[in-house]
Amino acid sequence: MPGDAKSARAARARITELDVEIESLQRLLDAQLLERDKWRAELDSYKYPILTLPPEITSEIFTHFLPAFPKRCPLVGSRSPSHLARICRTWRTVALSTPRLWDAIELEVGNPRMHQQQLHLLTTWLTRSRGCPLSIALVYRGQTSVAAFVEAIACHASRWQDMELLLPYDDLPHLTGVMPLLRTLALSPNRELGITGVLAPLVLFTQAPNLTEVVLSSFFNPFYITLPWSQITKLTAYLYETEAVVILRDAAALEECCLTLFRVGDETLPILPIPPLLRLRSLDLSGMGDEDAGRFLLPALTLPALETIEVFEPFLGADPVATLSALRPHGCPQRIVISGARYTTIPHKMYAAAFPEATVYVEGYEPDSDSDLAE
Repeated sequence: MPGDAKSARAARARITELDVEIESLQRLLDAQLLERDKWRAELDSYKYPILTLPPEITSEIFTHFLPAFPKRCPLVGSRSPSHLARICRTWRTVALSTPRLWDAIELEVGNPRMHQQQLHLLTTWLTRSRGCPLSIALVYRGQTSVAAFVEAIACHASRWQDMELLLPYDDLPHLTGVMPLLRTLALSPNRELGITGVLAPLVLFTQAPNLTEVVLSSFFNPFYITLPWSQITKLTAYLYETEAVVILRDAAALEECCLTLFRVGDETLPILPIPPLLRLRSLDLSGMGDEDAGRFLLPALTLPALETIEVFEPFLGADPVATLSALRPHGCPQRIVISGARYTTIPHKMYAAAFPEATVYVEGYEPDSDSDLAE
């Protein structure tokens, strides 16, 4: 039929046009594929400048990405060395072969949902750090057992250098071993966590000959925990007055001491004699709003080498000048700072007159005349 023949001719013509267009497009596609392959080969041959550095240089750059040791970084996140290991294969190889990236660990434990993941992270970091000295902060906040974490770090006690430990009392006996590198220790044995039964006295860190700096929280009780006080040269602590005495009686090597004191309610407790602290050069005594917290401690001290003292004035008793003079019987400190502005009863000029060779600061005092400045 004439109409059908016309439609067939139109279809064949259209097919021919499309074949021509397809062939043209195919030639264009082939050309583009060839061009793409050319550019891909050129890109594959390109070397990123950062990836051309020797591995030891890249490793050194990585160490400057993190806080300087012994400061610690989180185990995960953008400030963790784990982040560097995810950038590319080359960087991962360098990061995993740089033990110094993994030698400072900060971990808050006690969440049961994170227990296995955190324990895996901790053991992984300890392995990657190889033989490097370690800086570890292990802070317990929760209700689950952390014995596995304590045992994990205790296996590397020989590499401990700077340690911060907030742990349940029952886990403290696991902190054993020879610790030849340990030099600083922040210890907060939470006696309200993990205690089962009667507290047993502990003697800790006896094999840490280089331990010289200790920071103690208000949870610390020297009646139950003994540290090698005779070798400690720097002490920062929150203590009851009688607890401070227990430590100071044995701290013959102490050079710097910063105490925040609490007063024991039972005033019948004796303040036993304290041998002269022959090396103590700096003493800072403050109180948590308790006027009497250090009043009985200071008269028990003899500090012949004292150079700097900062003291809460109520601790100095009824005759602050006499108390200060007794601390260093054969001279006076070079710098005296009297704090507790709302408690101070002795004017600045009286301290200045009593200790003319010292630089004296009294909180709340501001010189308002040339004569005051001269004093």
